[in-house]
Amino acid sequence: MNQVETAALMLAAVTLAFVALALAIWWRRRPRAAPAAPRAPRDARLPKLSFKTKPDTETAPVEISASRLARISGKTVTDPTAAPADEPSIDPLPAAADAAHMIEAELEARAAAVEEQAHRADAVETVSVRLVPQIPPRDAILTSSWLGGRPRLPAGMDWPLIDGEPADFLAQVDCTQLPPDLWGGVGPRHGSLAFFIHRRGYRMRVLHLHDADIPVPPPRALDDPDGWLGPHGAMRFGDLDPFAIRAFPEWPVDVVAVSPDGVDPRFESADDAITALYDRGYDIADPAFHPFDWGSMTAMLAVLEMRLDRLTTDATPPPGASAADIVAYEQRADANREARARAEEIIAIVRESAVREAFSATDTTAVMAALHAIRWVKAVHRLDPDTGAETHEMVTLPLTTHRADAPLWVHDYQTILFDRAKHAWCANPDSLSAPMRAFYEPWWQELAAREMAAMGHEPFRYIHDFDEDRDAVLIELPTSGLMSRLFGDNDHLVVTIDKADLTIGDFTKLRVQVSS
Repeated sequence: MNQVETAALMLAAVTLAFVALALAIWWRRRPRAAPAAPRAPRDARLPKLSFKTKPDTETAPVEISASRLARISGKTVTDPTAAPADEPSIDPLPAAADAAHMIEAELEARAAAVEEQAHRADAVETVSVRLVPQIPPRDAILTSSWLGGRPRLPAGMDWPLIDGEPADFLAQVDCTQLPPDLWGGVGPRHGSLAFFIHRRGYRMRVLHLHDADIPVPPPRALDDPDGWLGPHGAMRFGDLDPFAIRAFPEWPVDVVAVSPDGVDPRFESADDAITALYDRGYDIADPAFHPFDWGSMTAMLAVLEMRLDRLTTDATPPPGASAADIVAYEQRADANREARARAEEIIAIVRESAVREAFSATDTTAVMAALHAIRWVKAVHRLDPDTGAETHEMVTLPLTTHRADAPLWVHDYQTILFDRAKHAWCANPDSLSAPMRAFYEPWWQELAAREMAAMGHEPFRYIHDFDEDRDAVLIELPTSGLMSRLFGDNDHLVVTIDKADLTIGDFTKLRVQVSS
């Protein structure tokens, strides 16, 4: 039975009680006929009184003035010599009527109170929280809630274990920032909740920590191939996986309360910025895509070296090629051989510099300009929309340019740069150039809105075992390219707890599910 039904039963019981009270008052105050005097028997005789008996003393008559009577009785003094006035009409049941009005007013007041209580109960059940990533971040010293990175643990506390091995840290939330009505008003409002998950299974530990102010780095990298690491852009799979940062970035969040009629900062959008970027094409000679440290620079050159094999250097034309086509294929082979040689030369120079020189943004600009000056040739095949015939075109592009119909290596590099940039930005936003921040921060804001974690709500997606009367959502964490985590097949991790256990602070009996 929910709180609304309980409130309705309370209102019905109060109504019946007051109706019974009204009937009792009416019964006691109803007009009654005077009982008839009993008739004396015919042979009854009056007692004989002695006329000789007299009181020893006679009581003197007491006279009370009319004004004094008025003061005592509270009634208006009537002049006996005045002409009689018309008597006012008298309500035969004044007390009963007053009581009925009082009962009706009390019932209305009680009904209003019950309705208000039911409304408050509904509001309590629907107040929830969104963990909104800060983009850009604010004062790191004042940050008390965050996703990923390092937990703050009490001094001397060991890293939490699950099944005897170090767990992965997911989030830590400042309980003092939680709204009073979250989870129906129960649960901790002091300290912090830290969430840890088994590296390969749906087993969690939630710790209610006090005085936890020492950042503790994970004891090892997220190097389990069956774990939860899932960087944005499919870096988890294929030959780009070795380039991924093996960690969840430490992202500060704001704890934002959401009421039923409030604005929800979370939304689900079908738009995908990375797909749009891939389709429209771009050039990494733009400063927004430049490497920002030696790690990103050497990763860029490694991807370029891996993809140089895709440059077509074979001049053999297809059967039946025309003389013009034969010349075009020979020119393509020559251009690509030269492009490969020049790129390998640049790669060797930069790698030598990375060993003995400090990183310089000026040197990066020179490297990107040199790569942009290299031209390569791609045979693009298209279907004529009018005739349906297949056409062939030789397209010459700078080595730094990506086109959807002529992919080589640029988009793979951009995927790696995205991953490295967000980790560097979380550690120190000033480590990225202004053009990079202007490009990436709006993109990250869009991802954050789609992948926002939440607490105390009805699960965003279906989970098998959830009873809204019994369970409270402790936290829901969607798969997130921003946070480099992957649950199931791009699903949500939902952690629920019995409300009774939450009330007493027992976090040992959790239900951990992946939405479907």
